[in-house]
Amino acid sequence: MLDRVSLLFEDGGRPLARYRLAFPQVEYEGSLSVKEMRAGPMRRTALAARLLGANGAEVLPTLYDARLVYHADGESRIAGLQLDTLTNKFTAQTWHVKYGGYESR
Repeated sequence: MLDRVSLLFEDGGRPLARYRLAFPQVEYEGSLSVKEMRAGPMRRTALAARLLGANGAEVLPTLYDARLVYHADGESRIAGLQLDTLTNKFTAQTWHVKYGGYESR
């Protein structure tokens, strides 16, 4: 089963407005991986989170300097920095992950 990710930050790294959380958020599906890798834009090795589709292509831009903020009951929150390729700037981003195949008790 695929993992589902919804973004908690957008608009240049600003948190979603509270009223927008009342509405369903866009969810992305793919296979989540978190591993240490060479982060070219940062010119160093960093922990990176990636969401890959069935064809192996990235569904979302890589989340650099990823850190686990929350994990329980088949859900996680992973925070980090996402590179905007147009402006070449990093912005804060948090992914809310729901793991595929998890059954609540």
